[in-house]
Amino acid sequence: MKEIELMRYVLDQLQDGVMAIDERERIFYINDAACRVLGVDKEKIIGQNVVENVPNTRLHVVLRTGEAEFDKLQSLGDKVILTSRIPIKNDNNETIAVAAVFRDITTLQKLAEEITNLREMEALLSSIIDSTSDAISVADQEGRVTMVNRAYTRITGLTPREVIGKPATIDLAEGESLHIQCAKEKKPIYNVKKRLATNKKEVVASVTPLFVKNEFKGSVAVIHDISEIQRLINELEATKRMLKKESATHTFDDLVVKSEIMKDVVAQASKVASVDVNLLLIGEFGVGKEVLAQAIHNASARKEGPYLKLNFSLIPRERQEEYLFGENSYLAQANEGTLFLENIDLMDIEMQRKLLAFLKDNVFDTNYYDFIPDVRFIFATTEDLKILSGLGKFSKELLYKISVVNIEVPPLRERKEDIPELAQQLLHNLNRKYGRIVYGFTEDALKKLMNYSWPGNIRELENVIDRAMLAMDNSDSIVTSTHIPDLIEKVEEVTGTLKEMTEDFEKKIILEILEASHGNKTEVARKLGLTVRNLYYKLDRYGIK
Repeated sequence: MKEIELMRYVLDQLQDGVMAIDERERIFYINDAACRVLGVDKEKIIGQNVVENVPNTRLHVVLRTGEAEFDKLQSLGDKVILTSRIPIKNDNNETIAVAAVFRDITTLQKLAEEITNLREMEALLSSIIDSTSDAISVADQEGRVTMVNRAYTRITGLTPREVIGKPATIDLAEGESLHIQCAKEKKPIYNVKKRLATNKKEVVASVTPLFVKNEFKGSVAVIHDISEIQRLINELEATKRMLKKESATHTFDDLVVKSEIMKDVVAQASKVASVDVNLLLIGEFGVGKEVLAQAIHNASARKEGPYLKLNFSLIPRERQEEYLFGENSYLAQANEGTLFLENIDLMDIEMQRKLLAFLKDNVFDTNYYDFIPDVRFIFATTEDLKILSGLGKFSKELLYKISVVNIEVPPLRERKEDIPELAQQLLHNLNRKYGRIVYGFTEDALKKLMNYSWPGNIRELENVIDRAMLAMDNSDSIVTSTHIPDLIEKVEEVTGTLKEMTEDFEKKIILEILEASHGNKTEVARKLGLTVRNLYYKLDRYGIK
């Protein structure tokens, strides 16, 4: 008897409910935990029929079949239990009783349902996030990426494996990550323009902090790709510039000619201005080729006629013929005047053939016009056309036709004596632009300008003076060296030879130096230590236009 009492005591200490029925389906044992789960009084339920007192019980079924049932769910009104039912057999293998061991899993069941619902909600949110065309990235409190959507990979070119767990600066070419900035400030940041490191796309990003019970948990960034919009805007602006009628406002009096090299240029240009012959201007980006072209036009017998400019760097190749020869073409509108064709090296080969036919034989599409235009051409290029013709990139016959008179416009670094007067001239123009009265430059400011090599030539000089004026107070009337931004000489270093580099790195180097050289391929070849022929081979190989 003591052993039975001890056993009852042990069973009553269990957290699991234990109940047993005899062969007449009557409850002969139930522990305290089972009474709590079932909500019954132990004294009253002992001896009672199990089917009549325990909802959805199957103990009587196991009593008949003699087969155990393990880990079965059973509903008890507003409760759910997990129960195992074990038959108790005699020596003849006859079932003489059945015991049930069970526990209340109502809370666990609800938690499981909540987890299932959360997972379904997570899947739904993930589908919604993946369906948006904007890139979305999520970062933790420290600014490390924890999640990205499909559009993020499409826009940045980075896969989740490449970014998750990494600092959020991984996708940026410049500046601080907005995720990290948001983590510092705990405030939303809206509509910030950024450039991606992978493909140089321009994007607009907004970041919102995430708070849970007033505790900062991370941030969400929405990144909108504006590169296509920017491309369309640039194309629209280029079209507007091309459709806009140009006027020749400059004369030889506007040119600064203190240096001997510029005196020679102006003397040569003045001499050919009055001769109705086509000519070719050669010089780096920003040296003032168009100003010289306008001066030549205004000194010619055609000065009362139209002056138009067509820049081939702004025209898609498939539309070059439309602009030069088509309906409302520049060639027809420049009749009895001057047509300045800039970046002639970018003209399509077929267009070169048609231009040559016009220059040689006056071949022109008379479906649009009933006359052959009488035009003087001034061509301009930043490239060595002789090298390009040797490479088959430019027609030799056309080169011979347009280069009867060549004028080389020197870079600013070769005419530094002109810088003080050029700077004063540009300052005068900017005074009118901003409605300011700034008289000139201090000696230290001019010295700072004179000691720089000006890879961007006159255009870069104008940009620097413009920035200096914006840095001045309204009360300032003289530009000092403190107003002029720091002029740092750029040095492009290429370690090793290109053959030792990977193709990706080689392409990156070429693109960077192309940008620094304003697209001047002859200059790029010089900086890389390549022949122009070898450079063009690499450009074709990498699909660089």
